[in-house]
Amino acid sequence: MDIRFLGKNMTVTKGMREHFQEKLDKLDKYAPRIVESHVILKKEKYGYVAEMTLLSKNFRAFGEGQDKENIYTAIDLAYHRIQTQLKKHREKVKSHHRGHGEEETVPKIQTARKINQLDSGKSKKKIKVIRLEQSGLKPMSTHEASLQLEVDDKDFLVFHNDASDDVNVIFRLKDGHFGLIEP
Repeated sequence: MDIRFLGKNMTVTKGMREHFQEKLDKLDKYAPRIVESHVILKKEKYGYVAEMTLLSKNFRAFGEGQDKENIYTAIDLAYHRIQTQLKKHREKVKSHHRGHGEEETVPKIQTARKINQLDSGKSKKKIKVIRLEQSGLKPMSTHEASLQLEVDDKDFLVFHNDASDDVNVIFRLKDGHFGLIEP
């Protein structure tokens, strides 16, 4: 990892560098892939300011701390702000990936079983429509839609046909070809 220190109106001592490195080692559990960090330590008219920027592959965290008497306290305040940002980012990433495991496939199977029961006539319950996915209609040609369907792992695609100005559905057939439904 690349650590860059910059001191404005003061010199950055070895103790300041070690204090920051100690704090940075604690951040590895929140963001293990920190690529680069910039630390700017300033002495201003009424106190000390520490600015920290951590850069990872897909996230940037910035923290600033100010203290009237001690630069180490300013570093600790900046560290605390970066730590809260990294915690929030980690929770966001975890919650984003929660629904993509096995838990999501189980309700689909149960829903298919319920539909099969309703079709057989054994159950007289109301049919529930469960919205699994919502997407906007994208204007494209049938060729573009077929290419999009080849790239995606889905069985069908609903799109807005440029040529006919209607909503069409293109779907994958068992033999590998595509079918097109036009209104």
